[in-house]
Amino acid sequence: MILTAFPPGAHAREKPDAGNDESASKKVITFGCLLPLTGKYRVLGEKALKGVLAAAESGHPGIQYRVVVKDIGDSEKRLSASLDELLDTPGLAFIVGPVPSKFIQAVSPRVNRKRVPALVFPVSEDESSGGPYIIKYYYPLEEQVRVLAGYAARSLGIRRFAILYPRTALGARMKGLFASGVAESGGKLVYEGSYDPGSRDISGELGWISSAAPEAVFIPDGAGSSAELILRLKREGKLRDVLFLGPSTWNGPLFLDLIGREIDGFVYRAVFTDVFYYGDRDWDEYSRLTEGKFNEKPDIFGYQVYRALKLILSLEPVSGGGTVITDGLGSLRNNPYYDIEIDRGGSYRVSPRYRILSVSDGELIDIINVK
Repeated sequence: MILTAFPPGAHAREKPDAGNDESASKKVITFGCLLPLTGKYRVLGEKALKGVLAAAESGHPGIQYRVVVKDIGDSEKRLSASLDELLDTPGLAFIVGPVPSKFIQAVSPRVNRKRVPALVFPVSEDESSGGPYIIKYYYPLEEQVRVLAGYAARSLGIRRFAILYPRTALGARMKGLFASGVAESGGKLVYEGSYDPGSRDISGELGWISSAAPEAVFIPDGAGSSAELILRLKREGKLRDVLFLGPSTWNGPLFLDLIGREIDGFVYRAVFTDVFYYGDRDWDEYSRLTEGKFNEKPDIFGYQVYRALKLILSLEPVSGGGTVITDGLGSLRNNPYYDIEIDRGGSYRVSPRYRILSVSDGELIDIINVK
C-alpha cells in the first residue's frame, strides 16, 4: 500500500515506485480520501483514516493500493479545492468521503458529473443529496427507530411506550421518529419527557413517567448518558420491570461497564440495535489491524469505514471505477449480509443487516442476527 497525504493546495501527481520489482509487478488501484485531519472534525477524520488504512492493508494480495489523502479541514472552500485536485488524479477509481456527512451535498454534483463514485456515510435517510455515483453506506436513524419499535411491539408484545429524550435537535428528531414507529407498530405512546443534555436532570420527570406506567422507555442518547438515566429510572422512578430501548450508540464497552450488571440478570431489560456484534469475525480482524498498527483500541466509526471500503475493494473490476463499481454493487443485491438498493435520489444505498442486541450480567447478547 502507498499512502500519499497531501497538504492543502498540493496536487496528487506522484507515482508508485516503479523501481521496486515487487511493486512494479502488482496491479495498482488509486483511490482518494476527503477527510478532516485538522480543525474541529479532526478526531472523526482520524478515525476514518484508520478504517481506510486497515481495509487497504487487508485487501487483495495481488493489488497495490495507492491512497491519496486530502485534508479538507472544516471548510467547504478547502473541500472544493481538494475535490478538484482529487478528480484530476490520473487513474482515480473512487473517493472515500467526504467526512463528516454534512459535506456530502457539496461534492455530489461534481462526482456525478465526472462519474467518479464517492463512498459516503450519512446519518439520516434525508441528510444527503444523491445521484448514481453516490454510494451511501449507513444504518440510518430512521431505520434504527423502526427496527426498535417494531421489535418491541411485534416480537415482545409491548403496547405502552414512553420517550425520554435530550433537548437537542437530534433528540427531538429521534423522538418524532420513534412516536411514528410506535404508531405504525400498533403501540401506544403514553408519555413524552425531555431533559437538558448538560445536566441530565430528570427529577421532574420521575413521578410523571412512573405514573404513566409504560412497558418500555426509549432513550435516544449516548451510552454514558443513557446508562445514567436508566439507573435513576430504575432506582428512583421504580421502573424495575420496564424494557429500555436505545439506538446504536449504546453498543459499546462503556454501556456494558456502566449498566451491564444492573439489568437484573434478564436479557430483555435493555435492548438496542446496531449492525455489528463484538464477536463478529470482521470486528476481530479490524481490532487486530488497528491495535497492531496504531497501538490503540478500535473505534466504531473507523470500523464502519473499514467494512464499507472492504466491500468496495472486493469488487473484482474496482480499478475501472465509474459505472463498473456501481454495476458491481448491483450484482451484490442478494448478498446475505447487506441490503443494497437504489434510493429515491438514484444513489446506491448499502445497509448492513441489522442486529438486535442486549446485555445480561455484564455480557453482550446477540438476540437476533437478522438475515
